[in-house]
Amino acid sequence: MKAKSEEIMGLPDRTFEQVSDPIIWLGSDGSIHRVNKAACQSLGYSRKEFLSLTAYDISPDIQEDTCPWLWAKIKEEKTFTVYFQLQKKNGDEFPTEVTNYFIAFDGKEFICCFIRDITERRAVEDELRRAYEELESKAEAALRKGEERFQRIFDHSNDAIFIIDPGRDKIIDANPMACRMLGFSREELLATPMSAIHPNEMPQFLAFVESVFEQEKGWTDELCCLTKSGKSLPAEISASIIDIEGKSRMVAMVRDITDRKRAERAQREAKEMLEELVKQRTSELQEALAEVERLKNRLEAENIYLQEEIKIDHNFENIISRGDALKKVLRKVEQVASTDATVLILGETGTGKELLAREINSISIRRNRPLVKVNCAALPANLIESELFGHEKGAFTGALARKIGRFELADGGTIFLDEIGDLPLELQAKLLRVLQEGEIERLGNPNTIKVDVRVIAATNRDLDKAIENGDFREDLYYRLNVFPITSPPLRERKEDVPVLVNHFVAKYCTKIGRKIESIPQKVMDMLQAYRWPGNVRELENVIERAVIVSSGKQLELGDWLPKSTGSSGASQTPTLEELEKEHILDMLELTGWRVSGEKGAAKILGMKPTTLEARMKKLGIRRSSK
Repeated sequence: MKAKSEEIMGLPDRTFEQVSDPIIWLGSDGSIHRVNKAACQSLGYSRKEFLSLTAYDISPDIQEDTCPWLWAKIKEEKTFTVYFQLQKKNGDEFPTEVTNYFIAFDGKEFICCFIRDITERRAVEDELRRAYEELESKAEAALRKGEERFQRIFDHSNDAIFIIDPGRDKIIDANPMACRMLGFSREELLATPMSAIHPNEMPQFLAFVESVFEQEKGWTDELCCLTKSGKSLPAEISASIIDIEGKSRMVAMVRDITDRKRAERAQREAKEMLEELVKQRTSELQEALAEVERLKNRLEAENIYLQEEIKIDHNFENIISRGDALKKVLRKVEQVASTDATVLILGETGTGKELLAREINSISIRRNRPLVKVNCAALPANLIESELFGHEKGAFTGALARKIGRFELADGGTIFLDEIGDLPLELQAKLLRVLQEGEIERLGNPNTIKVDVRVIAATNRDLDKAIENGDFREDLYYRLNVFPITSPPLRERKEDVPVLVNHFVAKYCTKIGRKIESIPQKVMDMLQAYRWPGNVRELENVIERAVIVSSGKQLELGDWLPKSTGSSGASQTPTLEELEKEHILDMLELTGWRVSGEKGAAKILGMKPTTLEARMKKLGIRRSSK
């Protein structure tokens, strides 16, 4: 036994010990060479006892004369499954399914037997077999019960039921309702061909019978049946094929639909009456609408001029004007606002180009979406592309997070590109692509993004000259110059100066807390005589300073304007930058050079402290040390 055990020391123990089913290794003579723990537990032998046994000792089904045949069969097929009774040590037997594998190992031949206890399976199979036998015994009784149930339905149905042999056009059976519906006795019906019940619709009836047999399933149609008294009875027939004693028969259920047909006819007549009434009312309504349209058109024709004036006076409430020069501009604004056309606003600094852009947006179909403003001159050249188109995280040094560009922010709305003439040349090509294709690309992202943005651009530069100098793309100019609007300078709309002066006086009196009750005519004459190189923005700054320096209830200009306000020489007119510098200096002196805070110069000027500090640095404003 020791020698035998040593011969198979190389066999993998894991094969035996990790499976829950018994495993036994056999030699060609039926000797047992190895067993696993599950085999010992299942049959009740120890390992040592097992190795002294043979296959004949543990299974009454294995005989010495059949063992060679079984060995040869397993060796030929490599895998072979058999069903044996195994006997435990205590003598109990149990059914098993034994899957045998032929294995050649180390020059020797073995059979590895995987054994599965099928006691429970056999119990289930026996139970199913008994149930099937019981079902067969009940089938005949169920069939009889079904026949009885069918007969009850047949006899008491509210619909007429016919069983027909279509090959002979013969009624084999009919229920009591069929007799009552047609007025025949059962014997009379069985003696009457089915086609005689539909004499006026024979082609339709024959086609109906043929369709039932072709479809081999239920079919429904409407036919008229003829009663014994000769009355035509509208009916709905539902038929299907059934097998009766091995022969195909048609079962037809017939329902009287006289009431339904009467209701359908009444409904149809009511519908026709309603359609006629609707037709009549529609004609009357169309005549009334035509009269309303005629009156509306006449009213529009009579009041068209008044309507235009109302639009200019009320729709542009943020623009203050009395003269015709700006009203012409506002008419152009009204014309282009309802479209998606690109607008180019031209004009000097301070003429209200941004205000015109806001008015275009406020009366456009995009008014509920934002008007996004970009000052192309105020942004550094290295940041303007990121501001316009956005960037991804890590696109450049300092890009710590993804940023949405102004074009993407304005999607569905309007973007106002102020000072477009100062846009760097390298970005003009990208702007052209947005105008032509409606696509942008974020910095650091090659994927294109579709945007629906209306573009309004503005500039105080001469773009024709910029094109000649190579500073502005000609193709971009043509894309922007779809609908040009020129904002007139204040010197060309002198009649608007008094209106603007009164507006700004009221504005800054409220803001600063002063009360100016009158404006001397001399002051107004001086303001109208001045050429205003800085236009409305310059006038607003002058009035703000005048309100601050006025000590009484009359507006005082002080020494703000030059003594000669004529146009004899350009040298007499200070530049806007000089006026701005002087104005900021006055505010700083007034506040004791305090920039921020409630009493600071920035608060009075309506600016952020950081913005004021930036302007002071640009203009070279410093407090002199005394």
